[in-house]
Amino acid sequence: MIESSPLVPIKSPLALTGVFLCILRERFHEKYELPWKWYSGDEGRLSSTILIEDHQNPETEDFGRRPAIYVQRAPIQYSQIAIGDEVDRERKSNKRIYNCAAQTHFTFACEAGVSAEAEILADIVLSTLMMGSDVIESYFDFRKLGPFALSASAKTRQDVDITQVNVQMGLSFDVRWGSQGIAPILKEVIVKARESTYTDSEDYFVQIYQHSLNDRLTST
Repeated sequence: MIESSPLVPIKSPLALTGVFLCILRERFHEKYELPWKWYSGDEGRLSSTILIEDHQNPETEDFGRRPAIYVQRAPIQYSQIAIGDEVDRERKSNKRIYNCAAQTHFTFACEAGVSAEAEILADIVLSTLMMGSDVIESYFDFRKLGPFALSASAKTRQDVDITQVNVQMGLSFDVRWGSQGIAPILKEVIVKARESTYTDSEDYFVQIYQHSLNDRLTST
C-alpha cells in the first residue's frame, strides 16, 4: 500500500516501466480534453482511442493502426560509486549498507496513420516528461531524467502506412541494499555444499549445473 507521502522510491526494472506507463496513461485521461482518450480496464481499453502499452505486449497487434504509444526500456547498467559499494553501516545491527548508480534509457514510440498525428503525440510525450522531469525525480527518488531526444518521423518496418516518431529519455537512479539480505542464503548454500557427498565443493556446483542442464534437455 502506498503511504500518504508523495515520495515513492522505484527501483525494480518492471516498476520503472510501470511508472511511465501510468504517467502517460494519466496524461491522456479524458479530463485533460486531448483528442485521444485512454480508459483503464479491459472494457476501457476497447473504448480507448489510443493504445499505451509496453512494446512487448502480445495483444498490441489486435488494435490495428489506431494511434499508439509503446514504451521500451533499454538494458540497465549498474556502476560502483564507492569502494566496495559500501556507503553506510547501521550502529545497532552492524548491517552494512551498499549503494550503486543505475543508468538506462527509455524509448517512447509514437505511432499513427498520419505523420502529423505521430508528431503531435510525440510532442505531448516529450513535453510531459521533460517539463515535468524535476517533479518526477522528486516523487520517485530518481537521480536524473534526461537527456531527451526527439527523432524524425519515419515509416515503421511492420507496415509502411504507419508513421513512427520516437521520444528517447535517459534515466539514472540509486539502488541501495543491506548485507543481511544475501547472507542467510549464502550460508545455506555453503552448508549444503559442505554436507554433500562430494569431497570437492567445486564438483558439487558443477554437478548442480549439469543436473539443471539435463533437466532442460529432458523437458524439450
